[in-house]
Amino acid sequence: MRKLSSSGKIAFASVALFAAVLGTMALVQSASARPHPPLLCGPTYQWSCSGPGGPDRLFIGTICEKNDYEAKTGFTCVPF
Repeated sequence: MRKLSSSGKIAFASVALFAAVLGTMALVQSASARPHPPLLCGPTYQWSCSGPGGPDRLFIGTICEKNDYEAKTGFTCVPF
């Protein structure tokens, strides 16, 4: 009778450990499946922009605004 009680404890511990591992795996998968947040535009910076056919220009704006400016004008901007 003693062996039956001991083996029952081992079986219960094995099932509990298996459930904990499965739960952890499910949480890790669901955390990695979340969509990434959108690009954070950040604070306003001063940018030195140069491009074809014109002098360098100073542009003041966020990273998102700089990306739009570069797309519209063809200039390339670096932090000033």
